[in-house]
Amino acid sequence: MSINLISKDKRFFPLFWTMFLGALNDNLFKNALVLLITYKSVSLFGLNSAALVAMCGGIFILPFFLFSATAGQLADKMSKTKMIKLTKITEFVVMFLAVLGFYFENFSLLMCVLFLMGTQSTFFGPLKYGIIPQLIDRDELVLGNAYIGGGTFLAILVGTILGGVAVSGSEPTIIASAGVLIISGLGIYSSLFVKQVEPVDKEVVPDFTFIRPTMDIIKLTMSEKSIFRTCMGISWFWFIGAAILSLIPSLCKDVFHGSESVGTLFLATFTIGMGIGSFVAEKLSQNRPEIGMVPISAVLMSVFLADLAYCASSFSVLTLTLLDVSDFFSQEYSIRAIADLLFVSIFGGTYIIPQFTYLQDFTPQKILSRIIAGNNIWNAIFMVAAAVMIMILSMFKVEIFEILLIIAGLNFLYSFYLFFTNSEVAWRFNCWFLSKIMYRLKIEGRENIPNDGPVILVCNHVSFVDWILIMAASTRPVRFVIDHTYYNARGMKFWMKQANLIPIATKRENPDILEEAFLEMERGLVNGDVLGIFPEGWITRDGKMRSLQPGINKIAKMHPEVVVVPMVIKGLWGSFFSFEGKGVLKGLSIKRRKVTLKILPAINVENFDLKKLEQSLHKEVQ
Repeated sequence: MSINLISKDKRFFPLFWTMFLGALNDNLFKNALVLLITYKSVSLFGLNSAALVAMCGGIFILPFFLFSATAGQLADKMSKTKMIKLTKITEFVVMFLAVLGFYFENFSLLMCVLFLMGTQSTFFGPLKYGIIPQLIDRDELVLGNAYIGGGTFLAILVGTILGGVAVSGSEPTIIASAGVLIISGLGIYSSLFVKQVEPVDKEVVPDFTFIRPTMDIIKLTMSEKSIFRTCMGISWFWFIGAAILSLIPSLCKDVFHGSESVGTLFLATFTIGMGIGSFVAEKLSQNRPEIGMVPISAVLMSVFLADLAYCASSFSVLTLTLLDVSDFFSQEYSIRAIADLLFVSIFGGTYIIPQFTYLQDFTPQKILSRIIAGNNIWNAIFMVAAAVMIMILSMFKVEIFEILLIIAGLNFLYSFYLFFTNSEVAWRFNCWFLSKIMYRLKIEGRENIPNDGPVILVCNHVSFVDWILIMAASTRPVRFVIDHTYYNARGMKFWMKQANLIPIATKRENPDILEEAFLEMERGLVNGDVLGIFPEGWITRDGKMRSLQPGINKIAKMHPEVVVVPMVIKGLWGSFFSFEGKGVLKGLSIKRRKVTLKILPAINVENFDLKKLEQSLHKEVQ
């Protein structure tokens, strides 16, 4: 991971700092306004201060429902660089209105400013995520999103703290006014250096009726199954995140008996964890959108959220006074609770970043900003749904720890849906992760596996875990052709189906299974799948490579565009999963073996020759 992307790289760092300053300003203003309303006991429109604070969240989110669609259309039609500059200038004008509101203590005007800030954020959202693929290379998308995601949550934390500091001084309105104006001015300055990009679709006609384009963009997000699932996955995160953040104040005060400083600690922990998770996602993604980690991240979020609920249910304190941070940490379950929240947010980061990156990578550039705008609408819907759920559960006197358990349970159930809709990539990610734990794996020639089109991977067969290493090396899911006895083994068939494997038998064993296997392989290659084949037929018993079975000839000629990629595994003979020495599954050693997977140049079908393939594999194995 290189810090240069946000410090020196002229393609990206102006966008990053423009985004960071905007998020910082939003949260400085929002928190300053909320605290002023609370501590000045402001009442407006017949509402007391508590109701007004709740209303602030709704006012800020409302523009996402109203204007996201039009914002997405404008972002696709116009140069995003120009639009970013316009939104930052607009922000400065809005902040000038905020200064007037602070100076005259006109809270009606400040509530209007909050709505305008939400509107400005609505228009900026599709720009900041839509422009990223136009600024940096595809293999940098995960890193770019990690910085944007981590930077956003850091800006939220810093802005929230600065808002609190601003209103705690002797001249709160002056300090808050100076803060929002200065930060807004810096945002304009940084936006001047954002790299110029061209419009992606000048034919788009923006619709300013708002309601009709909103429905159209929602339909657009539903037009492609993968895009819609990703939007739902991202929105589900905001459902969980909004629910947790809304519970933190009550959790800290009413359950953990903590003071405001403990509440700030919990908020900081959640925010820092999201930042850490963003960069963990980048580290695990291997420069590609790694959707495979999403189901696992969801499960782990539920595990730690459930444990946080347990800590909340078990926490007890004798004092009636609220605890400061040091007193809180002297209580049983306190450190465990903070650790739980930290891990919930870390795995939240590894959950959200791959999906945002996938959305940018998979969506056609011509509609990307509109899809992001549609995603923002779904996010807002899910966040409102979370607030309604918390409100209803609270009305029925459900305890906070029980609400946390309900959220954990819902998320756990959703993780199964995520796995079943992404089972192939989830298996691939699991294999890569396992290979890193089990072996010191060195992969040579990974670039020889094409990024698209029908591919057949052929490899020598040394052990029962060869397929794990091959899955780890491929950036695409691999459909292995597997012996039908293993495929249909008790308790295995369900998981084999989830991995989309193909069972095969010899003609003597079962000609019907053999025929269906060849038909399925042909269908797979027509669909552009990657097939994994061990052409020797079975695992070596003596460490030597056997002759290749002729069936590979028939498979290679199933599609005119197929390429065959030879692979050789070295270092697994003698391992726990091979037949050498004590035999398979005997003689377990905790020492990580050094294993090499060498990927040879791809062979086009017209140049494919079985004998030459066999000779090249034998030469590499020796």
